Amino acid sequence: MKKLAHEEVLRLMEERIRSGAWKAGERLPTMRQLGEDFGYSVTAVREALRVLESRRVVSIEHGRGLFVSTDPELLSDPGDRLRGMETHSLQRLLEARLAIEPELAAYCAVRGTVPQARLIRELADRMEAQLAAGEDHFTTDMQFHQEIAQGADNPLLAQMLGVVAELSAQGRRETDKLPHMREKAAGYHRLIAIAIQERQPEQARALMKAHIQDMLNAIQERGSGQ
Repeated sequence: MKKLAHEEVLRLMEERIRSGAWKAGERLPTMRQLGEDFGYSVTAVREALRVLESRRVVSIEHGRGLFVSTDPELLSDPGDRLRGMETHSLQRLLEARLAIEPELAAYCAVRGTVPQARLIRELADRMEAQLAAGEDHFTTDMQFHQEIAQGADNPLLAQMLGVVAELSAQGRRETDKLPHMREKAAGYHRLIAIAIQERQPEQARALMKAHIQDMLNAIQERGSGQ
């Protein structure tokens, strides 16, 4: 299966970090410069950086720039062994998300800052607007879940989600093809965002669980997750 653009950018970035070309604590070029360097769009670079940021491998400091983590332990990717497996069914990946994301949503409702909660709500609104306009919402969808992971303030869970998110990127497009799934996902996103803004962790957890379980049920019914 051909890699998505951001997956290829992610691979190139990981190679530079592991090879030592990008050292711990080093300031990286701008997203535009990275796009020109790798030959990919700024959007692809941004998505790849969000995956690395969710693993705490890089940090995006507003007003300062992009930096490689100063913690050498974070530079080793816990997903290497997982990626080495030959196949990952969509069902198994959704099961992994089901185990991680409801807790992230609950923690985000408790620990997330007001700006983080506001951004999550804005992303939910943006996804609804993109669907209404017939525009691609993939990046917004990914960012919504990644921002919740950041707001949860649990590096280990965020790192785990980063690995699963990378593996399931193509699967997200597959679930979008299920009847009415995009509209239902947008509705769940809006409700989850409201629960986070209103500091309702149990509600946020239940809604995220229902959101992912809904996709898992649809995949199981279709019989494509085996």
